[in-house]
Amino acid sequence: MSDSMSTSMIQPIEDTKKTIAGIVQERIRDAILTGTIPAGSRIDQAQLAQDLNVSLVPVREALKKLEGEGFVQIIPRRGVFVTATSVKDMEELYFARALLEGQAAYHAVDKLKTSDFKRLDELVKVMEHSLQSHDYNAFNIANRAFHFTIYEANNNSYIMNMIGGMWDLAERYRYRYLVLRDQAEHIQQEHQIILNACRARDAAGLRDAIVAHMNRTFEGIRSHLTSIVPPSE
Repeated sequence: MSDSMSTSMIQPIEDTKKTIAGIVQERIRDAILTGTIPAGSRIDQAQLAQDLNVSLVPVREALKKLEGEGFVQIIPRRGVFVTATSVKDMEELYFARALLEGQAAYHAVDKLKTSDFKRLDELVKVMEHSLQSHDYNAFNIANRAFHFTIYEANNNSYIMNMIGGMWDLAERYRYRYLVLRDQAEHIQQEHQIILNACRARDAAGLRDAIVAHMNRTFEGIRSHLTSIVPPSE
């Protein structure tokens, strides 16, 4: 009886409020990724709430979650700032990605199923078509699905949450679109090498192919960043 009484005192979760906060989080994240809210800028929370037609409560909740994801920094008595991108930040991010994704691929290779190989084949074709038609947004969607199909074979939500978070952070480096224009042929060759390693169940070969593929992208983005960022930064 005491259990039922204590349970009845627990307040139910308000789905509407949770949904609004989630939508606000997505809208702010998208604005940061597209540059609508520039890197390094201070976020006017009152103006943001007005623009989104919501109260300050879901905006503050969303910003706290975005801080956890690395998109913003909340500085006491100063405000909320969009995390500035830099060559050093990118180097640290890609180093972490290489470690985690390389090992995730290594352990996933023996768990891939026939349906996974079919999916990977389809995504390679989608990426090829997207590059030929210069639809870089479609390419990025298919590219993410290609890599995640491999990692998801581990059936480990902790790994996927960490990888997903780092991929989201990597989206801040929109310069990758410029890299794609020049390296489309190399990128697809690397995807084929990755797929071949999957089919051969070559764990070490797949890990090395994933890391090499990531390093090429990293070097391309770094080259572009260092060409536009003053040496002092």
